[in-house]
Amino acid sequence: MSPDVQRATERWFRRRGLPMFIEDYSVTEDILTRMFPFMGLVVFAELFLSFGDRWSGWSQTAAFVGGTALVLGAFMAVNLVRHRRPLTLPDTVGAAEVALYVGLPVVPSVIGRADDPVGAAITTVTVNVVVLAIAFFVTRWGLVPMSRWAVGQMISQITHLAPLALKSLPLVLLFSAFLFLNAEMWQVANDMTALAFVGVGALVLGIGGAFVLTSVRRISIDLACFENWGEVDRLCAGTPIHHVGQVQPDPAMRPEAPLSRQARWNVMLRLFVAQSTQILLVSLVTVVFYVVFGLLVVREDTMLQWTTAGELTRSGDWLLRFEILGNGYVFTRQLLVVASFIGLVSGLQFTVQVLTDTGYRREFADHMTTSTRRAMAVRARYLASLTP
Repeated sequence: MSPDVQRATERWFRRRGLPMFIEDYSVTEDILTRMFPFMGLVVFAELFLSFGDRWSGWSQTAAFVGGTALVLGAFMAVNLVRHRRPLTLPDTVGAAEVALYVGLPVVPSVIGRADDPVGAAITTVTVNVVVLAIAFFVTRWGLVPMSRWAVGQMISQITHLAPLALKSLPLVLLFSAFLFLNAEMWQVANDMTALAFVGVGALVLGIGGAFVLTSVRRISIDLACFENWGEVDRLCAGTPIHHVGQVQPDPAMRPEAPLSRQARWNVMLRLFVAQSTQILLVSLVTVVFYVVFGLLVVREDTMLQWTTAGELTRSGDWLLRFEILGNGYVFTRQLLVVASFIGLVSGLQFTVQVLTDTGYRREFADHMTTSTRRAMAVRARYLASLTP
């Protein structure tokens, strides 16, 4: 297999959210190098920390230019030490580059600061470490291309998802409408803090996520085993590795692509994201529906009676006021909380229904199995082409 075909195949894996299918998937050569442009963007954004009350006039520009020169100088110095051209992007990212990413923004954040420079430095380092950890997790598991792939799969499956959603819609609306037109629900929403709502949302999402994870684990077919290489080649049609002819495995040998533990988790995460995206769409549609429904049905006087509030204040309650054809409408925090809560509960109800619907599970399993099995076939050919 030529290097160009290998790179194209590995790019094909990444674009489908399966980076763990890449042989010798390296932190320094595969993950951190793909993160490097983002890391540079974060450092550049933090250079604006040099602007503020500590500087005025042209001194602000001088501080920013000085910080930029410091970052570029450090970047060029690391490249020269690693025998690379000064301004080239690195092909490997190691401890030196990570240390510069974490530590360099500290300089513009503390220079000229008379009040608590140590605290500012600790805050900057902590933020950089947290951002680095999140970016590392997202990049390592390919969550961005995985989500993009899941949305594409959802669109292609919309003809199968719509009938199930329409079949479950009457029950969902009957249950959720009772909650929406309930004074106690609005009183709870009026008294609920942002932290409490986040906790409730996390609880509902956790329960739904556990159901979805159980569902994708039930797809137990051995996707990594194939009858013969002819089946592999049929599944590889249209992929970068389809025309590979340098390596022809023994036709009598049954092709297999055994998965490592991380690769198995990658497949499960891919199926989890695909199914969760569909459920999230139903929840968002429900939230939008009840926001519009509430604007049209729940008047301000009714809302005041339900919430037992004396008035709706601009700072803590209503978010938007407008008039259409002489009729006044108000979009409030309480309406958003009630609609969001009903969207979460409706999403959980829809999750239970789709996981117990035999037709949907068959459609989802068949569709996802076909897509994943094709990726397994590409991986089998890919591994066989790398083996001498």
